[in-house]
Amino acid sequence: MKEQNSQLKIGIVLNYVNLILGGVVPLLYTPIMLKILGIEEYGLYKLSASITSYLALIAFGLGAAITRYLIKARTEKGEEEERAVLALFIVIFRVVAVLALIGGSVLALCLPLWYSESISAVELTRMQWLVILMAFNTAVNFIASPYISIVNAHERFLFLQSMAIMGTILAPCLNLVALFLGYASIGLAVSSILSTILFRLLFWGYVRSSMKMKPLYKRMSKEYIVDVVSFSFWIFVSNIVSQLYEATDAALIGTVPALATTGVAIYSVGMILCGMINTINAGISSMLVPKANKMVFNGASTDELTDTGIRVGRIQALIIALFIFGFITFGREFIYFYAGEDYAISYWVAVVCMIPISIPLVQSFFLNIIIARNENRFRALTYLFIALINVVATWYMMKWIGVFGAALATSIANFIGPGFIMNWFYKKRIQLQIGRFWKSLLNIYFVPSILAVLFLGIGKYINYYHIPYFIGGIFVFSMLYVSLQWLFIMTDYEKELVKGLINR
Repeated sequence: MKEQNSQLKIGIVLNYVNLILGGVVPLLYTPIMLKILGIEEYGLYKLSASITSYLALIAFGLGAAITRYLIKARTEKGEEEERAVLALFIVIFRVVAVLALIGGSVLALCLPLWYSESISAVELTRMQWLVILMAFNTAVNFIASPYISIVNAHERFLFLQSMAIMGTILAPCLNLVALFLGYASIGLAVSSILSTILFRLLFWGYVRSSMKMKPLYKRMSKEYIVDVVSFSFWIFVSNIVSQLYEATDAALIGTVPALATTGVAIYSVGMILCGMINTINAGISSMLVPKANKMVFNGASTDELTDTGIRVGRIQALIIALFIFGFITFGREFIYFYAGEDYAISYWVAVVCMIPISIPLVQSFFLNIIIARNENRFRALTYLFIALINVVATWYMMKWIGVFGAALATSIANFIGPGFIMNWFYKKRIQLQIGRFWKSLLNIYFVPSILAVLFLGIGKYINYYHIPYFIGGIFVFSMLYVSLQWLFIMTDYEKELVKGLINR
């Protein structure tokens, strides 16, 4: 237990290190990448990535099941059963990897049917190669999924976060090498494959040598397979929804001749900035998956689950609120320096999507609970219904107000589904105390709201487009945010956690 707590604490520290690097590295890398590629080539690359991302659906939601069933096997039947479960998923994902390669080839052949009117023949050929290369990268990720999950299930957060930090640094470096050698988007795809293979080999070696965990190939019962598939099905439906939200907008924008690759590039930059919130949250959320599973399997009460959700949610909200309100205040200038004036609309794309996304992010522990309890059906069906409406709304709003219309439709859908409906579900079906949860979190947003209004007002007299004022404004905003939250909002538990992290 002491070792696990130590791993968790060190993992949290390394997660914050990775967050800092994840903010600094893109600031240095992305402007260079955008300048070398150009807006159309970048748009082509992101469009290819959006289309290829649909191959993730081939896994049928099994990726989210691995950690749960590994923990369940070890808790209920011991290490031998865990090794058998690991072997089962290794076999499954090898098959899935082959299917991904076949699916990628089919997608590449079908591209002219969808984009011949909006993209030139030369770009289409390059796009076909990009899809094939990205499909291969997806297949490698599938093969490695069981090994990553076993490391997470054993809460080896030191290794997990060390790999994350290495990836944050190495991947952009390889990309820049490819770009400076003149390989453009094709070079980016190849460098991604190389870094993926390297890291997956490291995970394989760690599991076999350090954890001494070898798969045990034996025949699993039919009932067990049915249980895994039944659990995974609703995760699969949720994954379909994720694709409809995250990839379909770009795919639809690419079919409109007036928008095409340029529109995809502008939209993608906005979504990258919005996605930084997911990155900020993902490290903490992933480390809580084993904890949520253990609490559920050990019969934790709804009071205990709500209390844990509040503690985690407040920490996540303190971090996310700084990012969102800071971006609302300084985002226009940031995009100007970060990507250039051609991407000005990306500010509104990012802002309109950031706000609703923050709702499920601060409740990520609750999502882990319903997955652990195998009660994901309602969420999956709700999200699917909302997402289908979102696709239709995106198509018409995109033609009405362009790229911003696509973002606005997605934002409204996120308010309805993850916002209102899921909070009702958490309260009525899971019996969590949602009113107490939000009452505990709302005061966190008071300080950044006041600061955003104040600094936007100051911006009428001080030009943040001058780098010294821009950097100075962000610094003062951040210092005031931290100081005021510490003095008036943060609890003793949160202060002690910060002190402990700093001391460690």
